[in-house]
Amino acid sequence: MTAEVTERLAQTIVRGQRVRATYNAAEQQFSVLLQQRLQRLLEGKDNCLEVLRRYPDDPHRLGVMVTPRCVAREQLRLAVVERLVWDTIAFVRPDATGGPVAQAVDPDGDVIERQLFSTRYPHIVLERVDRYRGDDLQPTDTTYALRRVQNQRSQTQFNRLLDAANLAFEILRVIPR
Repeated sequence: MTAEVTERLAQTIVRGQRVRATYNAAEQQFSVLLQQRLQRLLEGKDNCLEVLRRYPDDPHRLGVMVTPRCVAREQLRLAVVERLVWDTIAFVRPDATGGPVAQAVDPDGDVIERQLFSTRYPHIVLERVDRYRGDDLQPTDTTYALRRVQNQRSQTQFNRLLDAANLAFEILRVIPR
């Protein structure tokens, strides 16, 4: 795709008309909570957002981030929640190739495989974790989490301190003695 076609497509998505999503009350609460937690991650206030856990042997089961009691989880429709979560993952645009698969055995004897995917945000990675029981070749579950690889907030605060110190030195240099 050319840059011009990509730009036209992006403008259509941003400016185009969209039909209202048909969320029920619980899904509205979940969507707001998901957006707030993503915002906290991007701002550096949180370091991890576990967004999805899939169970290949049970396609009607889905694990999502922890929600407060006020969200009626029994009213969340699987298809709606899964679409919201995949839209969140698509928003950070993970690299399709991913890094190497790291494998370890946990204390219960399960094999755990971890793979990191870079995203459009240099300080955020998508981590995929697959859990295998015993010698099984198919995972019992797969978890997707967005993780910070640096704490931008503390780094920004440190940079502000350095900027203030440099400004003080500059003022002292300029003031005639």
